[in-house]
Amino acid sequence: MVGRIRTATLLAVLFALMAPRIARAEWREAVSPHFIVYSEGSARQLEQFATRLEKADQLLRISTGIKESEKITPLRVFLLDDIMDVQALVGSSRAAGFYSSGQRYAYAVATRRNGDGPFDLDAQSILLHEYAHHFMFQYFPAAYPAWYVEGFAEFYSTMKFKPDDSIEFGLVPMYRAPGLLINSVYPVAKLLASRPAGLSLEEGDRYYGTAWLLTHYLEFNQTRRKELSLYLDALGAGQKPDPELAFVGGSKALQKELLAYMKSKMKMWVLNGRSFANVPKVSVALLDPARAALIEDELRLLRRHDPDEPEAKLALNAKRVRTLAARYPESAVAATVLAETELAAEAPDAALAAADRAIALDPKAARAFAVRATVMLDRAKKDDTDADWKAALSAIVKANRADLEDPVPLVLYHAYHQAKGGPVPEVAYDGLYKAFSILPQNSDYRILLAHEMADRGEFTRASRLLDPIAYSPHESALRAYAIKLKGGLDAKAGQAAPKP
Repeated sequence: MVGRIRTATLLAVLFALMAPRIARAEWREAVSPHFIVYSEGSARQLEQFATRLEKADQLLRISTGIKESEKITPLRVFLLDDIMDVQALVGSSRAAGFYSSGQRYAYAVATRRNGDGPFDLDAQSILLHEYAHHFMFQYFPAAYPAWYVEGFAEFYSTMKFKPDDSIEFGLVPMYRAPGLLINSVYPVAKLLASRPAGLSLEEGDRYYGTAWLLTHYLEFNQTRRKELSLYLDALGAGQKPDPELAFVGGSKALQKELLAYMKSKMKMWVLNGRSFANVPKVSVALLDPARAALIEDELRLLRRHDPDEPEAKLALNAKRVRTLAARYPESAVAATVLAETELAAEAPDAALAAADRAIALDPKAARAFAVRATVMLDRAKKDDTDADWKAALSAIVKANRADLEDPVPLVLYHAYHQAKGGPVPEVAYDGLYKAFSILPQNSDYRILLAHEMADRGEFTRASRLLDPIAYSPHESALRAYAIKLKGGLDAKAGQAAPKP
């Protein structure tokens, strides 16, 4: 009986999430140089939240020495109503927020609501943790040990924004404290030597907590900090240093030091308000009704990377978006989202019809042109007619002209020349490289560029390009593929090296 009640409840929740609906409240968009934040609720709260994110970006730049870029690709941030919405999107009951990359931009998802107590992981900490990942992957991607990737993010996740505009950081993440105090630190030998795969909830909590503790300790201990810098430099140079030799005394010494450090009075950093005197302004505006109604469907499209996504679910998504788009027949945005949804649901004719409708409403609808280009390119590969090849190229060019900073048309242009056969022209290679430069977090672009470099005989450069994927702290088929590909490239680089 209990099992049946739970099943019925879960099904009710699922259908409620999947059902067509207009936005529950007014969706707003906060825009600043480094962020575009989407949220329902108060304009004032959204402006304050986005301003804090801009301050966090400035703090990270001051702390790491990373200068401002000439061209910035803003991080998109989606703040959902509660944690159940986040978990339904990810498909995991353990998710409280996440960071990922779509084809056009990197994005983070969290909830607007904080935890109930001091030991709960709150929305701000999640966003700051994910932004630290974004900052690392955007501005200094390289080969990092898994513990440092997570320790770095945890270290900057506990910023405290004070009334005098100063920020405290390097604080203890209280949501990790129980795991460290009750279960002690994660074995440092395992922390240094492996990635967190298949850990239980308790073990994962210890792993992340110890990664933070070790990062915090190394930041304050000048001798150990120099050892860390040399270790990271060696990894970045393509070497494979033994962590047991990189740190004097190895893991045993670090384990002892961490246990003592955990019991000591830990330091923290403070940046005064003057450091944030030039934080960029944030503008907040209501989303138009069509965009607001479809924003969560756009987010589902971003998450549609899984090739094993059930066809029934894709069809249900398309049905819902068709219903919503029909309510906004004069909206190019609605037609574009429908076109992308139909394409994801493998309905190319319907995708093309919706894309053409969006283009008729807005001749500069770059995303709609990209859908048209994708459909026509697939047709050209299948039927090999001059008309389809010309139509595909025309749509790619128009998509690029409509948005010069959209990486999708650049990648499509490369795909077009690959499909046509023969050497890829330099202009297509340059376009692919620009797409990667705009969005280095996108693993597909990184791997595609690595293959292109390898085809040109640049094996070492191609191998280094794969480091952020191969050294990812998270186990995946993509990481396994990158490791295998990297091994082959390293072997070829060794064969091509001049003999002494």
